[in-house]
Amino acid sequence: MRILFLFQIFDYDSSTIYLDLVRECRDRGHLVTLVAGNSRSDLPDGVTEVEGIRTVYMKLPDQFGAGSAKKALIQMSIPLRLKLILKDYFEGEIFDIIAYPTPPITLAPVLKYCAKKYKSAVRYLMLKDIFPQNAVDLKMFSSSSPIYRYYRRMEKKLYAYSDRIGCMSEANIAYLKEHDPEIENSKLEYFPNTVAVHDVEPCSPASGKGLKVVFGGNMGRPQDIAGLLKSIDHCGRQPDLDDVFFYFVGDGTESRLIEEYLEKKPKNLSYRHQLPRPEYEKLLANADVGMISLSKDFTIPNFPSRLLSYMQIKKPVFAVLDDATDMGECIEEACCGISVKAGDPEAFAEGIRRLKADREKLPQLGENGRRYLERYFNTGVSADILERAYRG
Repeated sequence: MRILFLFQIFDYDSSTIYLDLVRECRDRGHLVTLVAGNSRSDLPDGVTEVEGIRTVYMKLPDQFGAGSAKKALIQMSIPLRLKLILKDYFEGEIFDIIAYPTPPITLAPVLKYCAKKYKSAVRYLMLKDIFPQNAVDLKMFSSSSPIYRYYRRMEKKLYAYSDRIGCMSEANIAYLKEHDPEIENSKLEYFPNTVAVHDVEPCSPASGKGLKVVFGGNMGRPQDIAGLLKSIDHCGRQPDLDDVFFYFVGDGTESRLIEEYLEKKPKNLSYRHQLPRPEYEKLLANADVGMISLSKDFTIPNFPSRLLSYMQIKKPVFAVLDDATDMGECIEEACCGISVKAGDPEAFAEGIRRLKADREKLPQLGENGRRYLERYFNTGVSADILERAYRG
Protein backbone atom coordinates (compact mmCIF):
# COMPACT_ATOMS: atom_id res chain seq x y z
CA MET A 1 0.00 0.00 0.00
CA ARG A 2 0.95 3.63 -0.48
CA ILE A 3 0.13 5.28 2.84
CA LEU A 4 0.08 8.99 3.62
CA PHE A 5 0.11 9.92 7.32
CA LEU A 6 -0.86 13.47 8.36
CA PHE A 7 0.11 14.49 11.89
CA GLN A 8 -0.22 17.75 13.77
CA ILE A 9 2.91 16.96 15.80
CA PHE A 10 5.44 14.22 15.16
CA ASP A 11 9.07 13.54 15.99
CA TYR A 12 11.16 10.47 15.23
CA ASP A 13 13.02 11.00 18.50
CA SER A 14 9.86 10.68 20.63
CA SER A 15 8.37 7.27 21.30
CA THR A 16 4.63 7.45 20.59
CA ILE A 17 1.85 5.18 19.40
CA TYR A 18 2.01 6.96 16.03
CA LEU A 19 5.74 6.39 15.56
CA ASP A 20 5.22 2.71 16.33
CA LEU A 21 2.39 2.45 13.78
CA VAL A 22 4.38 4.25 11.06
CA ARG A 23 7.33 1.91 11.59
CA GLU A 24 5.07 -1.15 11.55
CA CYS A 25 3.61 -0.11 8.19
CA ARG A 26 7.11 0.49 6.83
CA ASP A 27 8.33 -2.88 8.09
CA ARG A 28 5.44 -4.59 6.31
CA GLY A 29 6.77 -3.26 3.03
CA HIS A 30 4.25 -0.47 2.51
CA LEU A 31 5.42 2.79 0.92
CA VAL A 32 4.97 5.30 3.71
CA THR A 33 4.86 9.09 3.33
CA LEU A 34 4.57 11.35 6.35
CA VAL A 35 3.67 15.04 6.59
CA ALA A 36 3.86 16.34 10.12
CA GLY A 37 4.19 19.44 12.24
CA ASN A 38 7.29 20.10 14.28
CA SER A 39 8.71 23.19 16.00
CA ARG A 40 12.38 22.19 16.01
CA SER A 41 14.69 24.65 14.25
CA ASP A 42 17.12 22.06 12.86
CA LEU A 43 14.71 20.30 10.50
CA PRO A 44 15.41 20.08 6.74
CA ASP A 45 13.23 21.65 4.08
CA GLY A 46 11.40 19.67 1.41
CA VAL A 47 11.09 15.92 1.07
CA THR A 48 13.64 13.95 3.06
CA GLU A 49 13.95 10.28 3.94
CA VAL A 50 13.97 9.38 7.60
CA GLU A 51 14.16 5.73 8.66
CA GLY A 52 13.11 4.72 5.14
CA ILE A 53 10.03 6.96 5.27
CA ARG A 54 9.43 9.92 2.96
CA THR A 55 8.97 12.86 5.29
CA VAL A 56 8.05 16.51 4.94
CA TYR A 57 8.00 18.71 8.02
CA MET A 58 5.34 21.36 8.53
CA LYS A 59 7.27 23.89 10.58
CA LEU A 60 5.13 25.27 13.40
CA PRO A 61 5.77 27.88 16.09
CA ASP A 62 6.71 26.47 19.48
CA GLN A 63 3.47 26.03 21.43
CA PHE A 64 5.06 25.26 24.80
CA GLY A 65 3.66 27.73 27.30
CA ALA A 66 1.57 29.44 24.61
CA GLY A 67 -1.81 30.81 25.58
CA SER A 68 -5.06 29.31 24.33
CA ALA A 69 -5.53 32.08 21.74
CA LYS A 70 -2.12 31.49 20.17
CA LYS A 71 -2.65 27.73 20.15
CA ALA A 72 -6.04 28.19 18.47
CA LEU A 73 -4.50 30.37 15.76
CA ILE A 74 -1.79 27.77 15.12
CA GLN A 75 -4.43 25.04 14.93
CA MET A 76 -6.44 27.03 12.43
CA SER A 77 -3.34 27.57 10.26
CA ILE A 78 -2.54 23.86 9.98
CA PRO A 79 -5.03 23.01 7.16
CA LEU A 80 -3.59 25.68 4.88
CA ARG A 81 -0.02 24.63 5.67
CA LEU A 82 -0.85 20.99 4.91
CA LYS A 83 -2.58 21.83 1.63
CA LEU A 84 0.41 23.85 0.47
CA ILE A 85 2.77 20.96 1.24
CA LEU A 86 0.57 18.47 -0.61
CA LYS A 87 0.34 20.79 -3.62
CA ASP A 88 4.07 21.51 -3.67
CA TYR A 89 5.38 17.98 -3.22
CA PHE A 90 2.67 15.40 -3.88
CA GLU A 91 0.39 16.92 -6.53
CA GLY A 92 0.63 13.96 -8.92
CA GLU A 93 0.96 11.20 -6.34
CA ILE A 94 -1.34 8.24 -5.82
CA PHE A 95 -2.13 7.11 -2.30
CA ASP A 96 -4.17 4.12 -1.16
CA ILE A 97 -4.68 5.19 2.47
CA ILE A 98 -4.59 8.67 4.02
CA ALA A 99 -4.52 8.30 7.81
CA TYR A 100 -4.75 11.12 10.36
CA PRO A 101 -5.62 11.41 14.06
CA THR A 102 -7.50 13.90 16.17
CA PRO A 103 -6.30 16.35 17.30
CA PRO A 104 -6.72 18.53 15.34
CA ILE A 105 -10.32 18.49 14.13
CA THR A 106 -9.73 21.33 11.69
CA LEU A 107 -8.49 19.06 8.87
CA ALA A 108 -11.77 19.06 6.94
CA PRO A 109 -10.48 21.47 4.23
CA VAL A 110 -7.44 19.24 3.72
CA LEU A 111 -9.60 16.15 3.39
CA LYS A 112 -11.85 17.91 0.90
CA TYR A 113 -8.73 18.66 -1.14
CA CYS A 114 -7.53 15.05 -0.79
CA ALA A 115 -10.92 13.74 -1.94
CA LYS A 116 -10.43 15.60 -5.22
CA LYS A 117 -6.71 14.97 -5.75
CA TYR A 118 -6.43 11.40 -4.48
CA LYS A 119 -9.80 10.03 -5.50
CA SER A 120 -8.98 6.36 -4.92
CA ALA A 121 -7.51 6.86 -1.43
CA VAL A 122 -9.36 5.72 1.67
CA ARG A 123 -9.41 8.60 4.16
CA TYR A 124 -8.99 7.04 7.61
CA LEU A 125 -9.63 9.04 10.79
CA MET A 126 -7.88 7.66 13.88
CA LEU A 127 -10.20 9.22 16.46
CA LYS A 128 -8.36 9.94 19.71
CA ASP A 129 -10.09 13.07 21.03
CA ILE A 130 -13.78 13.90 20.76
CA PHE A 131 -13.51 17.66 20.51
CA PRO A 132 -15.06 20.16 21.23
CA GLN A 133 -17.19 18.23 23.72
CA ASN A 134 -14.18 17.35 25.85
CA ALA A 135 -13.43 21.08 26.18
CA VAL A 136 -17.04 21.72 27.24
CA ASP A 137 -16.75 18.94 29.83
CA LEU A 138 -13.68 20.66 31.25
CA LYS A 139 -15.48 24.03 31.24
CA MET A 140 -13.05 25.63 28.80
CA PHE A 141 -16.07 27.10 26.99
CA SER A 142 -19.80 26.46 26.92
CA SER A 143 -21.87 24.54 24.39
CA SER A 144 -23.75 27.76 23.59
CA SER A 145 -20.63 29.74 22.70
CA PRO A 146 -19.61 30.73 19.13
CA ILE A 147 -16.31 28.89 19.68
CA TYR A 148 -18.13 25.64 20.34
CA ARG A 149 -20.41 26.07 17.33
CA TYR A 150 -17.43 26.72 15.06
CA TYR A 151 -15.52 23.68 16.24
CA ARG A 152 -18.64 21.52 16.18
CA ARG A 153 -19.14 22.37 12.50
CA MET A 154 -15.51 21.45 11.84
CA GLU A 155 -15.96 18.18 13.72
CA LYS A 156 -19.00 17.19 11.66
CA LYS A 157 -17.20 18.07 8.41
CA LEU A 158 -14.24 15.99 9.53
CA TYR A 159 -16.49 12.98 10.04
CA ALA A 160 -18.26 13.59 6.73
CA TYR A 161 -15.02 13.72 4.72
CA SER A 162 -13.63 10.58 6.38
CA ASP A 163 -14.35 7.22 4.76
CA ARG A 164 -13.59 5.30 7.95
CA ILE A 165 -13.57 6.41 11.58
CA GLY A 166 -11.46 4.23 13.86
CA CYS A 167 -12.48 4.51 17.52
CA MET A 168 -10.37 3.65 20.57
CA SER A 169 -13.08 1.60 22.28
CA GLU A 170 -16.62 0.35 21.94
CA ALA A 171 -17.78 3.20 24.17
CA ASN A 172 -16.41 5.67 21.62
CA ILE A 173 -18.39 3.98 18.86
CA ALA A 174 -21.56 4.07 20.95
CA TYR A 175 -20.99 7.76 21.75
CA LEU A 176 -20.73 8.73 18.07
CA LYS A 177 -23.79 6.71 17.16
CA GLU A 178 -25.79 8.56 19.81
CA HIS A 179 -24.48 12.10 19.30
CA ASP A 180 -23.73 12.05 15.56
CA PRO A 181 -26.44 9.76 14.13
CA GLU A 182 -25.83 11.11 10.62
CA ILE A 183 -22.59 9.10 10.48
CA GLU A 184 -23.13 5.87 8.58
CA ASN A 185 -22.60 2.89 10.86
CA SER A 186 -20.42 1.27 8.21
CA LYS A 187 -17.86 4.05 8.74
CA LEU A 188 -17.35 3.25 12.41
CA GLU A 189 -15.00 0.52 13.63
CA TYR A 190 -12.76 -0.40 16.51
CA PHE A 191 -9.21 0.96 16.12
CA PRO A 192 -7.36 0.62 19.45
CA ASN A 193 -4.32 2.45 20.69
CA THR A 194 -1.37 0.17 20.00
CA VAL A 195 2.37 0.07 20.65
CA ALA A 196 5.36 -1.88 19.41
CA VAL A 197 5.86 -4.63 21.96
CA HIS A 198 9.48 -4.94 23.06
CA ASP A 199 11.47 -6.88 25.62
CA VAL A 200 11.60 -5.37 29.09
CA GLU A 201 13.85 -5.79 32.06
CA PRO A 202 12.28 -7.75 34.91
CA CYS A 203 10.54 -5.39 37.33
CA SER A 204 11.78 -5.17 40.88
CA PRO A 205 9.69 -7.43 43.12
CA ALA A 206 7.38 -5.76 45.58
CA SER A 207 9.02 -5.46 48.98
CA GLY A 208 8.02 -4.28 52.42
CA LYS A 209 4.49 -3.39 53.44
CA GLY A 210 4.04 0.01 51.89
CA LEU A 211 3.12 0.99 48.36
CA LYS A 212 4.86 3.18 45.77
CA VAL A 213 2.52 4.72 43.19
CA VAL A 214 3.82 6.63 40.14
CA PHE A 215 1.77 9.09 38.11
CA GLY A 216 3.61 10.49 35.10
CA GLY A 217 2.74 12.56 32.04
CA ASN A 218 0.54 15.57 31.48
CA MET A 219 -0.66 17.44 34.56
CA GLY A 220 -3.72 19.17 33.15
CA ARG A 221 -7.46 19.48 33.51
CA PRO A 222 -8.21 16.12 31.85
CA GLN A 223 -6.24 14.42 34.66
CA ASP A 224 -8.21 16.26 37.39
CA ILE A 225 -5.11 17.18 39.39
CA ALA A 226 -7.20 18.97 42.02
CA GLY A 227 -9.26 15.83 42.60
CA LEU A 228 -6.16 13.66 42.82
CA LEU A 229 -4.61 15.93 45.42
CA LYS A 230 -7.76 15.77 47.54
CA SER A 231 -7.67 11.98 47.39
CA ILE A 232 -3.96 11.82 48.20
CA ASP A 233 -4.51 14.17 51.13
CA HIS A 234 -7.32 11.89 52.32
CA CYS A 235 -4.99 8.89 52.11
CA GLY A 236 -2.39 10.76 54.13
CA ARG A 237 -4.91 11.09 56.96
CA GLN A 238 -5.56 7.34 57.16
CA PRO A 239 -3.33 5.58 59.75
CA ASP A 240 -3.29 2.33 57.75
CA LEU A 241 -2.07 4.15 54.62
CA ASP A 242 0.79 6.11 56.16
CA ASP A 243 3.31 3.94 54.25
CA VAL A 244 1.82 4.71 50.80
CA PHE A 245 3.80 7.20 48.73
CA PHE A 246 2.90 8.95 45.47
CA TYR A 247 5.42 10.15 42.89
CA PHE A 248 4.24 12.74 40.34
CA VAL A 249 6.42 13.42 37.27
CA GLY A 250 5.30 15.75 34.50
CA ASP A 251 4.16 19.23 33.61
CA GLY A 252 1.00 20.95 32.49
CA THR A 253 -1.53 23.66 33.10
CA GLU A 254 -2.42 22.36 36.57
CA SER A 255 1.12 21.83 37.87
CA ARG A 256 0.77 24.99 39.97
CA LEU A 257 -1.85 23.17 42.05
CA ILE A 258 0.72 20.52 42.93
CA GLU A 259 3.28 23.14 43.88
CA GLU A 260 0.74 24.93 46.09
CA TYR A 261 -0.18 21.64 47.76
CA LEU A 262 3.47 20.83 48.43
CA GLU A 263 3.73 24.03 50.46
CA LYS A 264 1.76 22.14 53.10
CA LYS A 265 4.69 19.68 53.23
CA PRO A 266 2.71 16.46 52.80
CA LYS A 267 4.58 13.30 53.77
CA ASN A 268 3.13 11.10 51.03
CA LEU A 269 3.83 13.04 47.81
CA SER A 270 6.85 14.13 45.78
CA TYR A 271 6.81 16.02 42.49
CA ARG A 272 9.24 16.65 39.65
CA HIS A 273 8.36 18.71 36.57
CA GLN A 274 10.58 16.48 34.51
CA LEU A 275 13.14 13.72 34.80
CA PRO A 276 15.65 12.39 32.27
CA ARG A 277 14.03 9.40 30.62
CA PRO A 278 16.43 6.84 32.19
CA GLU A 279 15.69 8.21 35.67
CA TYR A 280 11.94 8.17 35.08
CA GLU A 281 12.06 4.61 33.79
CA LYS A 282 14.08 3.58 36.85
CA LEU A 283 11.54 5.28 39.13
CA LEU A 284 8.67 3.50 37.40
CA ALA A 285 10.46 0.14 37.44
CA ASN A 286 10.95 0.40 41.20
CA ALA A 287 7.36 1.46 41.83
CA ASP A 288 4.62 -0.99 42.75
CA VAL A 289 1.81 0.57 40.72
CA GLY A 290 1.29 2.97 37.81
CA MET A 291 -1.64 5.38 38.09
CA ILE A 292 -4.06 6.78 35.49
CA SER A 293 -6.51 9.60 36.19
CA LEU A 294 -9.44 11.10 34.28
CA SER A 295 -11.67 13.98 35.27
CA LYS A 296 -15.02 13.00 36.74
CA ASP A 297 -16.61 15.69 34.55
CA PHE A 298 -16.00 13.89 31.26
CA THR A 299 -19.08 12.85 29.31
CA ILE A 300 -16.98 11.55 26.41
CA PRO A 301 -15.23 8.15 26.66
CA ASN A 302 -11.47 8.71 26.88
CA PHE A 303 -8.97 5.85 26.70
CA PRO A 304 -5.47 7.11 27.67
CA SER A 305 -2.55 5.34 25.99
CA ARG A 306 -0.76 5.52 29.36
CA LEU A 307 -2.44 2.17 30.09
CA LEU A 308 -0.33 0.56 27.35
CA SER A 309 2.87 2.02 28.80
CA TYR A 310 2.19 0.31 32.11
CA MET A 311 1.22 -2.97 30.43
CA GLN A 312 4.42 -2.84 28.38
CA ILE A 313 6.63 -2.92 31.48
CA LYS A 314 4.42 -5.34 33.43
CA LYS A 315 3.27 -2.69 35.88
CA PRO A 316 -0.08 -3.10 37.70
CA VAL A 317 -2.58 -0.31 37.05
CA PHE A 318 -4.52 1.89 39.45
CA ALA A 319 -7.05 3.84 37.38
CA VAL A 320 -9.17 6.72 38.69
CA LEU A 321 -11.92 6.93 36.09
CA ASP A 322 -15.03 8.86 35.12
CA ASP A 323 -18.36 7.24 34.30
CA ALA A 324 -18.10 7.64 30.51
CA THR A 325 -14.95 5.64 29.80
CA ASP A 326 -14.93 1.87 29.39
CA MET A 327 -11.26 1.59 30.35
CA GLY A 328 -12.28 0.03 33.66
CA GLU A 329 -13.88 -2.85 31.77
CA CYS A 330 -10.64 -3.35 29.86
CA ILE A 331 -8.58 -3.40 33.07
CA GLU A 332 -10.99 -5.91 34.58
CA GLU A 333 -10.89 -8.13 31.49
CA ALA A 334 -7.09 -7.99 31.38
CA CYS A 335 -6.93 -8.57 35.16
CA CYS A 336 -4.05 -6.09 35.35
CA GLY A 337 -5.15 -3.79 38.17
CA ILE A 338 -8.16 -2.03 39.61
CA SER A 339 -10.21 1.06 38.82
CA VAL A 340 -12.14 3.40 41.12
CA LYS A 341 -14.60 6.22 40.63
CA ALA A 342 -13.06 9.65 40.04
CA GLY A 343 -13.90 12.43 42.48
CA ASP A 344 -14.39 10.08 45.44
CA PRO A 345 -11.50 10.26 47.95
CA GLU A 346 -12.86 7.37 50.01
CA ALA A 347 -13.13 5.12 46.94
CA PHE A 348 -9.58 6.18 46.06
CA ALA A 349 -8.31 5.23 49.50
CA GLU A 350 -10.19 1.92 49.42
CA GLY A 351 -8.59 1.09 46.08
CA ILE A 352 -5.14 1.76 47.52
CA ARG A 353 -6.01 -0.47 50.48
CA ARG A 354 -6.94 -3.31 48.12
CA LEU A 355 -3.66 -3.02 46.25
CA LYS A 356 -1.68 -2.85 49.45
CA ALA A 357 -3.48 -5.84 50.96
CA ASP A 358 -2.85 -7.92 47.83
CA ARG A 359 0.68 -6.71 47.19
CA GLU A 360 1.98 -10.26 46.73
CA LYS A 361 -0.34 -10.49 43.69
CA LEU A 362 0.98 -7.32 42.05
CA PRO A 363 3.65 -9.07 39.92
CA GLN A 364 0.99 -11.38 38.49
CA LEU A 365 -1.25 -8.43 37.64
CA GLY A 366 1.68 -6.94 35.76
CA GLU A 367 2.23 -10.18 33.86
CA ASN A 368 -1.48 -10.31 32.98
CA GLY A 369 -1.35 -6.81 31.52
CA ARG A 370 1.69 -7.64 29.42
CA ARG A 371 -0.01 -10.70 27.92
CA TYR A 372 -3.12 -8.66 27.14
CA LEU A 373 -0.99 -5.99 25.46
CA GLU A 374 0.77 -8.55 23.29
CA ARG A 375 -2.53 -9.97 22.09
CA TYR A 376 -4.77 -6.92 21.71
CA PHE A 377 -2.69 -3.72 21.77
CA ASN A 378 0.33 -4.43 19.59
CA THR A 379 0.86 -2.36 16.43
CA GLY A 380 0.15 -5.35 14.25
CA VAL A 381 -3.52 -5.02 15.23
CA SER A 382 -3.87 -1.44 13.98
CA ALA A 383 -1.79 -2.11 10.85
CA ASP A 384 -4.11 -5.04 10.05
CA ILE A 385 -7.11 -2.71 10.33
CA LEU A 386 -5.60 -0.20 7.89
CA GLU A 387 -4.86 -3.00 5.44
CA ARG A 388 -8.43 -4.26 5.66
CA ALA A 389 -9.73 -0.72 5.09
CA TYR A 390 -7.73 -0.58 1.84
CA ARG A 391 -8.99 -3.96 0.68
CA GLY A 392 -12.55 -2.82 1.43
